[in-house]
Amino acid sequence: NKALCKNGGVESVETAIKLARFYGFKEKGIPDGKQEIIVYDNNFHGRMITIVSFSTTQKYKEGFGPLTPGFKSAPYGNLEATEKLINENTCGILVEPMQGEGGMNIPPKEFLKGLRELADKHNILLMFDEIQVGMGRTGKTFCFEHENIIPDVLILGKAISGGLVPLSVMVTNSSLMDMAFKPGSDGSTFGGYPMACAAGLAAIDVMKNEKLPEKSYATGKMLKDKILDIASRSPHVKEVRGMGLFIGIEMKEGDAMKFCHKLLDLDMLANDSHGHTIRISPPLIINDDEVDYIVERLEKVLVD
Repeated sequence: NKALCKNGGVESVETAIKLARFYGFKEKGIPDGKQEIIVYDNNFHGRMITIVSFSTTQKYKEGFGPLTPGFKSAPYGNLEATEKLINENTCGILVEPMQGEGGMNIPPKEFLKGLRELADKHNILLMFDEIQVGMGRTGKTFCFEHENIIPDVLILGKAISGGLVPLSVMVTNSSLMDMAFKPGSDGSTFGGYPMACAAGLAAIDVMKNEKLPEKSYATGKMLKDKILDIASRSPHVKEVRGMGLFIGIEMKEGDAMKFCHKLLDLDMLANDSHGHTIRISPPLIINDDEVDYIVERLEKVLVD
C-alpha cells in the first residue's frame, strides 16, 4: 500500500475522487469528462466545492453553484438501488461505513460486503471515507473490519494525528497509486510535512500500544447500555444506535440541539447530527468516572 498525505479530510476525499476518475479513464476507457461516482443520501465528506456538489443537504451547497457534475446518489444502505445506478461510465463508489453527520446511521448488515461484491463485479473502485469512524472510533481499528472486507481506497483524517496537527491520508494499493499519480501530478504545500507525520506515527503507536479500539468497544458497549436504559424511561428518545464510542440518540421531535443546549448548561459538550440526533463521541481514552459523568447528565436532560 501507499499513502498520499494532505492537511485535512476533505483534501483526501478530493484525492480519492481524482484517483477514481483517472482509473475510469485509464483502465476502463471511459471518455474523460464522462466518469461517474456513486455516493449516498445524507452523506458528509467535507465542504469544498466538488464535495458539496454531491451533498443531499441543501444548506451545504445552496448559493455555491455552478456545482461539479459526475455523481449519482443512492439511498444509504440500499444495494439494489446502488446497482441500478451502475453503468458503463461508473468508476467508483464513495461511502461512509457508518454515517456520522448524516444522522449516526448504521447500514444494514452485509451492506459493505455487498458493495465489495458489486465493485468487483463491475470493475469499479470501492472507496471508504473513515475520517470520522476510523482509528478505533467504532470498536475496530477501521470500521470496515466489522464486515471483514477491504476497500480499494481508504480515507483517514481527524484522529490520525491525535487531534494535534492537520493531517489526512488517502491509502490505496501501490499499483493504483502509481497508475494515477506521477511526481508532480498531485501535491499540497504542507501535505505530509514532518511534524504532522511524526504526530501521526505517534498517534498510531498510542492507538496500538494502549489498545484503544478494544477499549472503545468495551467502554462503548457499557455506555450504550446505560443510554439504552435512559431511553427506555425517556419520553423524548426515539432510538439509540451506534458502535463503539460513536453513539447517536435520535429524538422523537427532531429537536436534538435543544437537548444539546441543556447538556451544555450542565457542563457537557455534545453536538447534533442532522438536527434530529444527539451525537455522543467522547475520547477513546475516557474512563469509567467520565462515562458516569455523561450518563448522569443525559439522565437529567432526557428523563428528569
